[in-house]
Amino acid sequence: MKNLLLTLLLLTSVKSWSLSDIISIERVNKKINNATKAPDGSCHDCRTSEHRSFSSLPLDHRRDGVYFNEKCTGFIKRNGEEGEWGKIITDYIEEKGGKDSNFLDDEVRGMTAQPRTCPNWYNLNTEERKRFWIWMMASIAQVESSCDKNQVNTGAVPNSSDRPRGLFQLNTLKKNRSWRGENCKFPSGETDTIKPRNQILCSMDIMNELLKGRRGMYKANGRIFPTNSYWEKLRPAHSSTGGPIGELVRKFPLCR
Repeated sequence: MKNLLLTLLLLTSVKSWSLSDIISIERVNKKINNATKAPDGSCHDCRTSEHRSFSSLPLDHRRDGVYFNEKCTGFIKRNGEEGEWGKIITDYIEEKGGKDSNFLDDEVRGMTAQPRTCPNWYNLNTEERKRFWIWMMASIAQVESSCDKNQVNTGAVPNSSDRPRGLFQLNTLKKNRSWRGENCKFPSGETDTIKPRNQILCSMDIMNELLKGRRGMYKANGRIFPTNSYWEKLRPAHSSTGGPIGELVRKFPLCR
């Protein structure tokens, strides 16, 4: 590379150009392009070209409670690979536009500004951003149900026949959740409500609307938290930093 730079300096110092000079410059340019391996015209989204191994969820018990239940490996396996539930999330993002979706946008509010959900967001490539969203949804599921698909809220609720249940504690009755998104219109009853696929797709519909900000049905602020969310722990009245969900999300190694 040093020799190439010296050649460039010599060539640019010549005031009059000959045919041999032009040929020499073309040869130098060719060598520089080969040396730097510049992307070709087919690279429409160079962020997707980088593939790497990912970390698994922290599953070991901690006194501060910032860890995931073993059942959360449905989102991310112990070896760091995408789990069955995680695949549903990445497929959903692709269906919503992939790199052009609300989920992968450079300017997702609150990532690098307060509450700094993922300070390193700008430097993540497309695959890394998808993995963030798997981690994010796993964090919600951990707090809502300990990632137990059969979990039921047995506490005081407005309607005992409409108890929140499943990974993301969604309404049992269709009429009370169908307005939240196309994927929230599955039938009433325990059988359909606790199905992980229904739970995940409906929850992704909810999150997609939250990310739309004022344009979405929740008229939210465009942040993951604190915002006018379906999940109480993400609302401003509960915490300005996402509470226990925010603590889990910030364990995502690539965001640090």
